[in-house]
Amino acid sequence: MTCFDSSLWRTIDLRILWSDLLIRVDTELRLSQALMTIVAYGHGNITSIVFHPNLPTKDEHLNIISRGCPHLKRLVMPCWDSISVTAMSDAINNWGELESITMPSLTPSFRTMLTIDGSCERLSQLKVVGVVHDGFLSSPFGNFPVELKVLSLQCCLVPLGGLLTIMDMHLHLEVLNLSHVLLHLDERMNPVPLMKLFDNPVGMLILEKAFRLSSFFYCEDYKSCNECRRMMNGHTRHSDGWWRLDEVASLNLRESDDI
Repeated sequence: MTCFDSSLWRTIDLRILWSDLLIRVDTELRLSQALMTIVAYGHGNITSIVFHPNLPTKDEHLNIISRGCPHLKRLVMPCWDSISVTAMSDAINNWGELESITMPSLTPSFRTMLTIDGSCERLSQLKVVGVVHDGFLSSPFGNFPVELKVLSLQCCLVPLGGLLTIMDMHLHLEVLNLSHVLLHLDERMNPVPLMKLFDNPVGMLILEKAFRLSSFFYCEDYKSCNECRRMMNGHTRHSDGWWRLDEVASLNLRESDDI
């Protein structure tokens, strides 16, 4: 049967599970069973896995994937509220071939970032989801020896200082996505759309640093952009579907992508 052909189990997209799982009492058990089945069919050939942010993913679920997918190259996990830092760090240690990761910006994620530093020498693409804290962008991430080439902060609330640190320190950076980003200039000021700054020295400094990049994405009309308006109205959590979309083609997950 075709489903037993492990060569077909390269990309696993768990977005199809969440709407069904959330209405059942045995959610965690069913997710564990689904993951064990996926790993069994994959026979270690799985290289990409996508988690929906509403999936109730916990340590035991991550452990199944970690043990069963040693050659993982892409991890999309926009939420890991119920996963311990230890479990995530242990998983990252097993994924030495990891090239791309989509992750939330959380204070406990510092240890995970340090683990990535030591384990994932091939990591070149990073997408961050949510409110980005200054410490996340400056240390330890700002000191990564990894040659990060693609960074997406789309639909994030980003501190200006952290953004400038990234642009200064990651000289190998080629692609930067700041679409629908709100920049936090000062604790006393409300965050503002990036485009609104382009007529003053701060915006000009960002443009100057972005000039060396091969691709730089930003929203050119924040007044008419629905997503920018959503951000300015305080809805900084990704709306349904936006966490999977990206102007950077290699990070974009279309609804029609094959599973």
